[in-house]
Amino acid sequence: MDTGSPPTRTHMLSGLRPDLSVTDPAFIAAHRLVGEVGAGRPVILRDGDKAVLASPLDGGPILSSDLAVSGPRAGYLGLAETPTILTAPALDAALLMRLASASDIDLGSIAVREGGAVAHAATELAKLAERLPAMTLGSVADAPADSLAADVREVLSFRRRLAETVTPVATAEVPLAAGATANVTAFRNAVGGCISAVAVGKLSQGSLVRVHSSCVTGDIFGSLKCDCGAQLRLALERIAADGGVLLYTAQEGRGIGLVNKLRAYSLQDRGLDTVDANIALGYHDDERDYAAAAVVLGHLGLSDVRLLTNNPTKAAALQACGITVTPVPLIGPVTPQNANYLATKRSRSGHRL
Repeated sequence: MDTGSPPTRTHMLSGLRPDLSVTDPAFIAAHRLVGEVGAGRPVILRDGDKAVLASPLDGGPILSSDLAVSGPRAGYLGLAETPTILTAPALDAALLMRLASASDIDLGSIAVREGGAVAHAATELAKLAERLPAMTLGSVADAPADSLAADVREVLSFRRRLAETVTPVATAEVPLAAGATANVTAFRNAVGGCISAVAVGKLSQGSLVRVHSSCVTGDIFGSLKCDCGAQLRLALERIAADGGVLLYTAQEGRGIGLVNKLRAYSLQDRGLDTVDANIALGYHDDERDYAAAAVVLGHLGLSDVRLLTNNPTKAAALQACGITVTPVPLIGPVTPQNANYLATKRSRSGHRL
């Protein structure tokens, strides 16, 4: 395949109508709540005629001893795997943090009740803001006068609606160390999140594709704890040689963000594997969403791809978005530092290694 400079696709950058979500007041309200929680400020969540004040446990004011935790965290604590409200016997910040993130804790006198849509939306909001998925809950009567509010349904649909707003905004040719000149296009969603498409050669149905999740520690720092950096380099070498496209997505730590990935690393140092460490923090094993990647592939004219991956979940997620996928193995080196990590990928997450 010709791996010279690909034709530019500047036509993708004009004539596109913005998704109507960006002007929808409900979408805007949910977006603003993500920003407020990211900044550590409490917000109001409405569910029908009920409303609560919710504040991120890590960085926000503690409103009460009522703590909303996610389904994975509740399951890790031996409860039903559904969003749950835990009530401590006293307003104890250290205890609340242990309830949200400790790998070993006895619930003892902690009261437990089903959290419903409010707890679900609160923990989803914290995830969207890359906070620990645990929020203290309080009365709206105590809300600051300038507190922002949104309906729980808008919060729970925000991630999907956000993926639909992804559009191409800039493109340029970039010479790669891997030995080819790529056409790099930046795609941006309505709140500024970016996916980079690094394309070599003329794309067509069946092109080689790598959907790579950002990994600061592996891709940039050269961490030996994972195989992410090695997979990135191998994928770029394959694409430089054979043509295709690499999508670089901002989904650090399987979608939990850098801060929480480092928290997970700390739990791994205490004996948990990568799966249990994520679950202990209130996340699913893999929180990544591939809807935005599928939208980018659509913009590139690709509905049938050869996907560089060992992860059947990634392939299935793209297929669920309407992309026909033929998996192509991408096996990196096994080292003493990443051997356990790779073994966990294989035995617990079903990766074909």
